[in-house]
Amino acid sequence: MRICMLALPLAFIYTVAQTPAAFQFLRTVASPRSAALANATVALPGDEGAQLLNPAIGATLTGKTLTSAFLKHVLDINAGAVSYTGIPWWNGRSAVTVVYMDYGTFDRRTSSGQPLGQFSAHDVALAFYYSDTLEPRLLYGLAPKLVWERLESQNAWVLAVDAGLLYLFPDGRTSVGIALLHAGTALRRFTHEPLPLPTDLRVGLTHFLQGLPAVFNLGFIRLVEPTPSVWQKFENFVVGVELQFGSAVQLRIGYDNLLRRAAPSGQRGVTGVSLGAGVTASDIRVDYSTTLVSAALLHRLGVQIGM
Repeated sequence: MRICMLALPLAFIYTVAQTPAAFQFLRTVASPRSAALANATVALPGDEGAQLLNPAIGATLTGKTLTSAFLKHVLDINAGAVSYTGIPWWNGRSAVTVVYMDYGTFDRRTSSGQPLGQFSAHDVALAFYYSDTLEPRLLYGLAPKLVWERLESQNAWVLAVDAGLLYLFPDGRTSVGIALLHAGTALRRFTHEPLPLPTDLRVGLTHFLQGLPAVFNLGFIRLVEPTPSVWQKFENFVVGVELQFGSAVQLRIGYDNLLRRAAPSGQRGVTGVSLGAGVTASDIRVDYSTTLVSAALLHRLGVQIGM
């Protein structure tokens, strides 16, 4: 029964229409640790923030945690997320997450340029995560979520779901994951035009290196989007490495090849590169990351508190 429940949202990848998507904030908001690793953490066990990229990771969490993340985007755009994770429920673990983005204020003008005051835009998503064990080393997770977008006085509502699997190898150092994110349908639209979600299929691998204090992460993203050939999907790769200096300090670097290829050819530079660090003291961890996008830097700051 549980396998059938998981197969239904995963089967959606064969029918989803790949058109320019709304609600791009669902892709943008990520934990600082994941962002520093180029969001290649779909198979990273034991990380609360990685649950945003694969709900099955919640089954690897061992304690309750309150996590917050803040993103300073370009101009006046700010975003973030607040999560309460590791809650025992039924036979597995659950979590509640709120993701938001504030686009600031805009000037309203007539067709002739006369000012008419200002308006704003906001995005919010509320998600409930549940994860459990299918087999001794195979974990699954589901996350239904309600997404709301407001533009001036207009509102749009979307019901979506994330689903994922995580397999832990017997060596205790290797894991692989697959996740389908943001699959859903609009409950209320701004107009009669459709509001397609940024549906994303991700696969990834995480390996804790033997004899070295490092964690290697590799992933392939946006696999449901059409490409001229199936081999070109492998160009959408992300990779990240975390160096661990004891249990107190972590340094991270990542690279997103899709982000780099999307930038104008003359402005690529080091676009797609991400850097970050984490500091842990007792039950508190502070993470920071920066992602280079053309001429802009996206800064993320997060705080994690063990409950």
